Amino acid sequence: MTLFHRRDRRVAQRHEKHNSAILCVLCRLTLSIIFLSRAQAGVVEDWSAAFLQAVRKETPPPCLVSRNLPIFHLSIHRAVQDAIAAKSSEAEQNLAAAQAARMAFLNFFPSQTKLADDLSLNQPIPAHIHAIATAAVERTFRERENDGSSTTIHYVPSDEPGQWRRTPPNHRPPEFPHWGEVKPFILKDVKPFRAPPPPALNSEAYAKDLNEVRELGGKVSTKRTAEQTLIAKFWADFSYTTSPAGHWNDIAREISLKRQVPIGKAAELFATLNLTMADTCITIWDSKYHYNYWRPVTAIQRAEEDNNAATATDKAWEPLLVTPPHPEYVSGHSGVSGAAAAVLEHYFGFDEIHFSASSDDVRDVKRQFTSFKTCAEEISRSRVYGGIHFTSAGREGLILGRKVAVEVLKITSPSPTVRRR
Repeated sequence: MTLFHRRDRRVAQRHEKHNSAILCVLCRLTLSIIFLSRAQAGVVEDWSAAFLQAVRKETPPPCLVSRNLPIFHLSIHRAVQDAIAAKSSEAEQNLAAAQAARMAFLNFFPSQTKLADDLSLNQPIPAHIHAIATAAVERTFRERENDGSSTTIHYVPSDEPGQWRRTPPNHRPPEFPHWGEVKPFILKDVKPFRAPPPPALNSEAYAKDLNEVRELGGKVSTKRTAEQTLIAKFWADFSYTTSPAGHWNDIAREISLKRQVPIGKAAELFATLNLTMADTCITIWDSKYHYNYWRPVTAIQRAEEDNNAATATDKAWEPLLVTPPHPEYVSGHSGVSGAAAAVLEHYFGFDEIHFSASSDDVRDVKRQFTSFKTCAEEISRSRVYGGIHFTSAGREGLILGRKVAVEVLKITSPSPTVRRR
């Protein structure tokens, strides 16, 4: 595509070298969970919660959160694995995790020293553990230098039917049009995972999608139920929330603590989960700006342009939620959720799964689930109820996320496939 630059050969070679280094670390352990008690439970989980609290306070963009979370958790994972390789005690492994977490955390949130101090283990850190943690953090941050996340590109808008343009009420410029070219963490190339084309404007599938979101997703809707309105707002994940990736970290944290996952496996779980979601986010943004598909609010207000007799223009229609400033197809929430669900299924299986989810947008409410898949599907539907995505974008987003997860797990795990029902 003309919107994106090509990596030169030197950068590509460095990328491959860095990916290999990451894979070597992740492949040291099998992905089977061994539920043992820990001398100091919850070090990884507590630092994950601290990271998300800092995200709430400083509200970085969701794409950036999806990139920073794996750097943070990979730093912790490497420190723990290097401590294990040095035959350190479990207590020292916890110290290595805590020290690496603190260093990585303050790299991202230098103003949040109080939050970091609150998680101090109040134990002296042996020199060799400090050295292990420092090396793990420095190596991980060094590998992500010049990864393309801070690149800017010239975005050329289009006024053609079906093409994205700025949306009301704020008409913000396109967010992160370069993100599809950010260096992946695990995948060699995201383009083979690009979603298939969205429905053609003159198709029956397109008319069905548009009419559904018009009825269910409007700010004023007689068809959307109170439960569906709650679901839309519960999973909104806009500013001053943990973001979509953070929501799944919260879910993983609850289950990991409940099952008392040991320190080495907890560090691995969070690293794998966030590496997978990061590569999924890059893949999603590749699809978004490749197809450059318009949002429901534009499609409904300008339906006279779609050459489809089964749609009708409604200039006054507004979505329940504020439309994010980037193309519609595919749904980012859906893709990240499909990927996260697949990773958590791989770790925890399908049987006896019971967990609750909280929301920064809807306080004092918890959603209960007995499978990761149904949670991901509810998140996908929430974007239709919110009026900001078509069903096809959610469906294909879930599929895309699972495909990325399968590939990441195939590479990082000795087991060749994700466990299935």
